[in-house]
Order: sequence, then structure tokens, then C-alpha cells
Amino acid sequence: MYGRRYLKLTVMAGAAALMASPADAQTAAEPADGGLPEVEVIQKKSPPPAAKKKAPAPKAASPTPQPPPAAQPVYAEEEPAPEPALENSPYGAAASGGAAARAESGPLAPVNAKSIVPGDLQNAQGAASRITTEQLDEQRPLTNHEALARVPGVVTVTDDGFARHSGIGVRGSPFRRSRKVLVMEDGVPINFSTYLDSSTHYTPPIERVESIEVFRGPIVNYGPLNNHGVINFRNLSPFGDNETVIKAGIGHTEGSDRSVDNMRHVHTRQNLGNVGVVASYSGADAGGAWDVEDLGYNDFYGAIGFRGSRQDLTISGGYFRQRDTYDEDNFEGTVAEFNQYRRNKVRAAADGLFAQPCCYQWSNYNADYYRLQVAHNLYLDENTTISTRLYGNDHERARFYVDDFTDADNFIMQGRDRHYRNYGADSRIELANLPLFGGLMHTLQAGIRYEEHFFDNKNREGENGERLNFNHRGALDGAIQKLEAQSFAAFVQSAIKVTPSLTVTPGVRFETYEVEFRDPDEFNGNANYDHVLPMLSFAWEAAPRTTFYGGYHRGLTPHIVRDLLESDADRFVAPDEEIGDNFELGVRTTAVRGLTLDMAYFHNRIDNYQFGEAFQTGGGDRVFTSLEEVELNGFEIYSRLDSRPFTGSPWNFFGEAVYTYVDSEIKKGVDDDGNDVSGNHVPESIKHFANLTLGVEYRKLWDASVSWTHRGEYYTDALNTGFSPDAEDGKVDGVWLLSARANYHLSEQLTLWASGQNLTDEFYVSDRNDGAKPGVGRTLWAGFTLKFD
Repeated sequence: MYGRRYLKLTVMAGAAALMASPADAQTAAEPADGGLPEVEVIQKKSPPPAAKKKAPAPKAASPTPQPPPAAQPVYAEEEPAPEPALENSPYGAAASGGAAARAESGPLAPVNAKSIVPGDLQNAQGAASRITTEQLDEQRPLTNHEALARVPGVVTVTDDGFARHSGIGVRGSPFRRSRKVLVMEDGVPINFSTYLDSSTHYTPPIERVESIEVFRGPIVNYGPLNNHGVINFRNLSPFGDNETVIKAGIGHTEGSDRSVDNMRHVHTRQNLGNVGVVASYSGADAGGAWDVEDLGYNDFYGAIGFRGSRQDLTISGGYFRQRDTYDEDNFEGTVAEFNQYRRNKVRAAADGLFAQPCCYQWSNYNADYYRLQVAHNLYLDENTTISTRLYGNDHERARFYVDDFTDADNFIMQGRDRHYRNYGADSRIELANLPLFGGLMHTLQAGIRYEEHFFDNKNREGENGERLNFNHRGALDGAIQKLEAQSFAAFVQSAIKVTPSLTVTPGVRFETYEVEFRDPDEFNGNANYDHVLPMLSFAWEAAPRTTFYGGYHRGLTPHIVRDLLESDADRFVAPDEEIGDNFELGVRTTAVRGLTLDMAYFHNRIDNYQFGEAFQTGGGDRVFTSLEEVELNGFEIYSRLDSRPFTGSPWNFFGEAVYTYVDSEIKKGVDDDGNDVSGNHVPESIKHFANLTLGVEYRKLWDASVSWTHRGEYYTDALNTGFSPDAEDGKVDGVWLLSARANYHLSEQLTLWASGQNLTDEFYVSDRNDGAKPGVGRTLWAGFTLKFD
């Protein structure tokens, strides 16, 4: 295993040295006649570091001659170009103009992995979405789930008040803990471990997020967990405008024992010459779905950026502290009893409708999460950029619960104590405006990445009458399972300008990784995996601001290893990873003033599809197993209509509609009990998901909107059990939820806001893992935001 690791490090070092060679890069970037352009031709650079400017407009993007006038979009000639979507560019150096402009208007994702989609999505190579700072300010989402509900292809299910215990699915993937989605923060995965245990119990606080990006494919530059899609949360860049923001609010969650919820946030960003600094604090305390749930976190984030003439460096990181009264033991009675007791866990437990009769207020989930990233950009010339990152994170989480209760002096608590550490290095190069055969031009991106993952899995048990928590964890119950993974990945893709309006992008990704498992009480083992994952995509602007896009990519999803051990064997049984063939075809348009429309069809065929049964015959924890082959077919639609572009009025009436349909089918497979389940629906794949919004705004004075969100029905087991009189079994019914929000700007600095979720206080099942879990009750918030330079 270590020989393979050193071989991979040697290969990576050699490749990095080759990619970082200025002579090679400049030679590759030469025009067809062999000469470099004169300096005077490329003087349209980014503003000086101290200037408060946004990213350069697309017309300053390239030092090479612009396409003929006939190739320019009519939309750009008729009215001013839209404001850039990337307010706070990750590029800070004076020579970053070319890279920043391609990041804004190019067909590929920026080579700087802080952002995973281009600023102007019109000609992006695949289905892509961005929730901007302005949209976040308008929507005032309470959680990241609420924000993501407006993205086509994405479904969200919330089983706690802050959506920290993440439930995000993309294009039919199961939502629980977002296990099959690559979730990132500034381009770095925040899944516990992408190769060992991809569960996600953390996403960054929405208050310090400047934008949320979703790339659904075709994907070659990010992986693994890339069969369904990639989500990236972008933090504030230190190279943006000076600002200080203070935000605070209070609220209440119906059905919770907590009388008053609260949230607080403050951040400042200041530029001092060639140095920019961001410092942020966020915190909140609120009730959850059950009466005894009390959720709380404190988050500290900081970044410092240095910029020179041809390079910039950003160091960022933070600490997230989560302390929740929360567990995964849920209701086990009948449907009638579930509706009778509603969110009162204490009373229902006392009446024998939970695993234990008492003391769920002692249950707790705790996490300490540290992360650090160093990102460096080097601009060799207007066409050549090298972006390199070093990163690491340390995530320690523990959950404790009452396992056996007799009375106040006789009880046993147990816990699951897990510690994850991940370290990596990533280097990417972009060579723009390269000549190709036949007079064609293309932009080439390539990258390499090495990561190491460490996972310690421990079970805990307390003495009789001993209360357990994060600071008092009890004794080890069995040996410590130790899992490790080493991975090396490389990719290359080239956006070829076939015609002024048609770009074709072939690419390929190589993934090799090794997983090692050690358990002193059981056995040791290891497994090696190697994959070549091709991709081909296109974007064709068939009419001004109307683009057809699509393509194919092969994706990889490693299995969760900790739940795939054969207890009756004397060896480690390596699981077969998921391999998917994923296709899409779509169209997006902004040709009609005031109307945005994006529609796509997708087809995913996935082998060795891992899933977990939500409930087990005779009780017990959820078990992971695999289905031989599944198919997911569907389509997604996003549309928004604004009245102001038609009327020119200070009033703007708007409507936004998002709808995702997924028809899932198990082509071949058996469940954990050996039943043939071919032809059934895929568990936890939601067929219908919709988010419909109507709103009104008046100048920049005030705005208000309401949304209806529909989470459709879904099956929780491969047998597709339908209606059951027992609340913990069977299909989960669909539900419509009503939310609303309003903002009133007292001045340019001060905004008052209010929001509400589940306004009709619908009582429904959100999930059926370890029993029936209700959705969060009516939640109301009000507060203020103060912003100044």
C-alpha cells in the first residue's frame, strides 16, 4: 500500500513540475505564427488592487482578436450587458484580467476551484445553476436546504431545524446525509470522507456564503461522487469591496420546548493596499422537529489574501462547533398514534412508542470541525494560469443516546464516536486561445490531485447511571476500527471553438485509490480501484442568448466501507463501487427580456448502486447493500418572469417555478433479505419536487414573496412497501409546504426582515429511518441586517 502511495506522490510531483514550467506553458500558448502578442495588445487588465471594481466585463477577456461582429450576441448590442454574477473574484493580482474574464464568460469552470461554474452561465458546458448574493438577500433562506429548493434537479428533505444534518439529493439520488452528492466549500469536499464515508452533517452557515453553485454535468474536473452532481458553497473572498455586516434575529418553532430561537452574525471585509482580510462569526440556537430537540452552533471563519503583479495567495479556514440535543431514534407506533402524539416525544416515549421510555433530552450530537486551505494563483501571461491549493480538515463527531432504561438510577447510554481527517493537494493549469488543426482555437485545462483520508470508528458505552456527552464519552465498546484511503486523480478537458456559436469539450478523468481496513477484533484488509472516466459535452448558442447544451460523462461513487463488512468471514470483502453512465440534453434562454428559462432531460444508468434500508425486519440499524443496476430518467425546469423589463415601472412583480421529475427503476437487484426487487422504484428517490414562488418588489425599498414547496412521495425500501398501519414502515407521502419572507430597507445600511417556514404547520413524515420522523413545525423569524463600508 505504501509503495503505491510513494509512486503516486512521485508521479504527482513530476506532473506538477511539468505544469509549473513557464517555458512549457508559454510555448503551448503561442499563436499559430509562433510569436507572442505585443504587450500593448493586452493592456486591458483588472483595476489596481485598491480599486473597488467588479470582475472585468467579458469584452476584456482575451488578448487575441475578437470574433467577427456577426458572431456577437444581438442581446449584447441591444442593451448593456448584465452585471457579472461573480461579485467577489477569487483572482486578485494585477495580471489576472485574462483569467478573471474567462472565469466570467468562458465555457469552462474557472481554473481556480473556489468557483465550479463560470460567471455567465449562458454558454456553460452542461447544466449549471448559481444562487447569487442578491438572491440570497432577497429570499432570506433560513437554511441551505431552503436556498437549494430553487435549483432545478435538486431535492431537499429537512429533519432538523437548521438542516445541518444534511439531506440533499440531485437527479434522483437518495437525499439522506447527501451521501451521493459531492458537497464542497470553496472547491474542497466537506463530505466526511469521499472515499470512506461520504455522509454529510455539516454545511456552512448561509450568512457567510456569498453564492451557492450547482453543477449537474457533464463532470470531469471534480470527483468522486460525481454521478449526480456537485454543490459548492462559496465563502466571501478577501478581494471584494470593503464591508461590515451585522445580522441578528429571533424566532420560534412550533412544537419545540424552546420558547425563543435566536441567530447572530457579524463579518467584516477590509482591503489594505495589496492585502484583503475577511473575519466572520455566525451562531444560532433553535428548536427542531421533536419537542426535546435543541440545536445550536458557533462558527468562526477567516481569510487573508495577498496580491502582487502576477500572483495572489489566499489563506482561509475556520472552526465550526455543533452541539445538538438530537438523536436518530424515532416513532415506532401506529399512524394513528403518530398523529395523536405529534411532536411530543417525551409523552410518546413514556407511553412505550419509542425504543426507550425516557430521557431523550439526554441524547446529543456534537461536532468540532477545523479546516484550512491555502490557494495560490500564478498568471504567466494573459492566456496561462496555474492554480494550486493545499488543504486539510479535521472533523470529530460523536452521538450519544440512551440504549437501556429502567429508572432514573438504572440506565445505559451508548455512543458512536467518529473522527475524520483529510489532507490534499490540487494543482490545475489553464492554457487559453491555443491554435488547433483547421484554424480552430481551444482552451485547455488539466489538473492533478492527491489526497489522504483517515477515519477512526469507535463505539462507546457508559456505566450504569452514567451520562455521556462530548466531554465525557464513556469507555470503548470494542476495538477501534481504522480506515485509510489514498487517492490520486488527474483530468484534462479542452473547450474547442468549432464555430463562433458552437463549443465542444472532450475530457477524461483518471481516478486511482486504495482503501485499507483494520479491526483488531475482526480482520484486516485492503482494496485497490482504478478508473478511466471519459466525458464529452457541447454548448451551441443557436440564437442570441439561447443555448442548447448536453453531453455524457462516466461517474464514480465509492461505497461506504464501514457498513459493508462480512461479520461471519475472516477477511475484508471489498465492495464494488458505483459506476454510472450519465447523459443530459438541455436548453437555456434569456432571449426574451424579463424571462429566464432552463430545461434539461437526463438519463443515468448506474451499476452496483448502494442504498440503505430505512427499516429492518425485526428492528436494528439501517443496513447498506447494493443493487446490480438502476436507471434514473427525468427532466428539470427552471423559469423566472419579471415584469419590470416589460413596464419600466418601479414596481416589479415576479414569479419563479422549479420542477424536477425522476422516474427511477431497479433494473436488476435483490434487497438485504434476498427478495428480487427488479422493476421497483429506487429507495429514497423522490419522483416529484417543485418550488413555486410569487413576489413583488418596489424599487430598492421593500419586497415580499411566498413559496409553495412540494416534496413528493417516495419509497424507503427496495420492496416498495406501500401503506402500512405502522408509522415507521412503508411509503412516505408527499406534502406541500408554505413559506414567505419580506424585506424593508429603512436606509442603504439598515434592512428589517421577516420570514416563515411551514406557515400552515403541516404535520407530516419527513423520513422513516429508525422510525417515523416528523417534519419541522411552523417556524417564524424576524430581525435586522446592518451593512456599512
